[in-house]
Parts: sequence; structure tokens; C-alpha cells
Amino acid sequence: MTTIQKRMINLYELRYKPIFSEFTDPEFNHLCKNMYLRKYKKGQVLFDEGDIREKIYYLVSGLVRLEKYDESAFYTYTDYVKKETIFPYGGMFSDEAYHYSAIAVTDIELYYMPTTIFENSIADNPKQMIYFYHKLSKILESHERRVQYMVVSNATNRIIKTLNYLMKELGDYTNPTMVNIPYPITINEVANISGCSRETVGNTIKKLKEMDKLAYEHKLFLFKDLVYFNSYTE
Repeated sequence: MTTIQKRMINLYELRYKPIFSEFTDPEFNHLCKNMYLRKYKKGQVLFDEGDIREKIYYLVSGLVRLEKYDESAFYTYTDYVKKETIFPYGGMFSDEAYHYSAIAVTDIELYYMPTTIFENSIADNPKQMIYFYHKLSKILESHERRVQYMVVSNATNRIIKTLNYLMKELGDYTNPTMVNIPYPITINEVANISGCSRETVGNTIKKLKEMDKLAYEHKLFLFKDLVYFNSYTE
């Protein structure tokens, strides 16, 4: 199968994804003419904080990490984009530059399109605008919940709440009682999100493994006691 044939099949599949479903056929066809399929290797940077916000991305497969450092370069904001997601939402319709950097955590495949064309297509379609409003509301709700989870003094609680957050955002059910994250997440990343040291995170994960609450091998998490982790968010 040629690259062009694969691109056409993928574009046809995109038409029925919720994020594109409210576009009219002429609007979607216009987007398709300006969408480009690309592959990036693990570790490649898609854009850096401060770069001109000239592209919007749709992730087909893999995982992307978003990160931003404060002026001291000590505090890191970390978030993730999983497959079948548009990004970045931050700055849409307003800012000229990206708010954070985007790095491929795994090998990825994605589409990108010019920001102006994508934003104009949304602005001209009230139903699509409502969809994006609801999507932004969900993102805000998720971030508010994350802040609430992290505003606790106990380091162990913060780490478990962080693991629960990652489980909910990135996990897939392997069966009704277990969830795995199919992407590599390092101890350093958990430390950055929870605001704890790498040593503390490592010790906490070791204890959770001994308690048979989760498994962690080759940077992959398997959550074996969902009731336990969910109890930390109640």
C-alpha cells in the first residue's frame, strides 16, 4: 500500500471521529486538503515553548508529553496527549506562540494542519464550536481535579493520587478489575507531577508492588486494585 493510499484510508476514518464529526462535508474536505501525515521517532520534539503556534496536531498513534518549566527550571508542568486527540488546545483563537513543549514519548504518527485553517473552520461551524467548548471544559475539569489531588502535604498520598490520575487519563482496561497504561512512564515523570523526589516515588511504588496493588516493569504500569487507588480521590 502506498503512502497516498494509506493517507486516504486514514482520512476517511477520521471523518467519523467525534472531533471531526460536526464539520460539514465541504469543511472536512477543505481540512483534508491541508492535512499532512507524519511519523516521529521517540524523543523527537514537535515544538518548543515560545515557538510560533502555526500548526494544530491530531495524534493517530503513540503518546506525546507536554511540558513547561518555570523561570527557575525547578518546577515542571507535565501532561500527556494520547491517540485520537487534537492538540494543543492552549492558546486557541488567541495566542501566537505555544505555551509548552511537545515531545514524542514513543514513536508516533500524526496529522498536522495550519492553525489558521483549523480555527477558521471551527469558527464558521457553531456545532463544532460547541464540541470544542465541551472538550475544553473537560480539560479544565481534569486540571482542577489534578490540582486538588496534589494540594496535600503527605508525599505518599500525592504520589498515589498522581498514579490514579495517570491511570484515569492514560489507562486501558485489560479486564473489569485491572487497568494498564500502554505507554512508558518513568519514575522521574511521576516525581515531576507529584512534586516529590525520585527516591520517594521509587520507594512508594516498591511498597505498592509489595502490597500487590500494582505492577511496574519496563516503565509500564498495571493497576491491580482499582478500589484502592480510587479511594484516594473520594
